[in-house]
Amino acid sequence: MADTVEEDQERVVLGQREDTFAGFSWTGAEPEGLSDPEEAEEYGAVCEGDELVTYNLDALTGEFQSASEEQFLEDVD
Repeated sequence: MADTVEEDQERVVLGQREDTFAGFSWTGAEPEGLSDPEEAEEYGAVCEGDELVTYNLDALTGEFQSASEEQFLEDVD
């Protein structure tokens, strides 16, 4: 069954390391507001060679949005 799950998952390239001043270029497939490759890895992205990829973009986006919302919750005390 594990093979079936892997076959159903789409590989999405989020960005690529480059030999430029910035050192990294996003593809536009990343969740809006995500700007740090290391943060993307915290939410499930992995490095494969020079590419930062995810096999579950919906889950990565959900984790990122959830964490972003928690940062802006007001303290009612």
